[in-house]
Amino acid sequence: MDTGKMINRISNRLRRRSAKIQATVGISGAQGMILDYILVESVNHPIYQKDVEKEFGLRPSTATGVLNELEQKGMIRREADPGDGRRKKIVFTRQAQAINQKLKSQILESEELLLKGISEEERRIFMDISARMLENLDQDIEASKTKEKKAENGR
Repeated sequence: MDTGKMINRISNRLRRRSAKIQATVGISGAQGMILDYILVESVNHPIYQKDVEKEFGLRPSTATGVLNELEQKGMIRREADPGDGRRKKIVFTRQAQAINQKLKSQILESEELLLKGISEEERRIFMDISARMLENLDQDIEASKTKEKKAENGR
């Protein structure tokens, strides 16, 4: 019980910090979290709607709604993937670049604050353990989906 409680406490405090910055640029909490995710992850690889759904545990219709709002606000656009025209990459627009630095600064500031007084070895251990916890949860979700499908097919 203590592990989940601590993770929730950290998450809540990070959300509150993010909400303050997001309010200054006219985006909501969910929109801001998704923009933060796109900002951080798009440096490493293209981002697609499925990535957003998986990262935040969203249903496709919910993810579509938030992404549509961000698109209407001119923060993102969807571009056809050169390798597969059916898939749409989610990218920041020029308008979003204006808030990009604020969001990036907020992310870096939060990271620095979180890791203050924590050694490189402790950080590595934390990341390893956190990744395993996330993997455990993802496996449980997949197992539940498989059971649900089997139950539906058995009816």
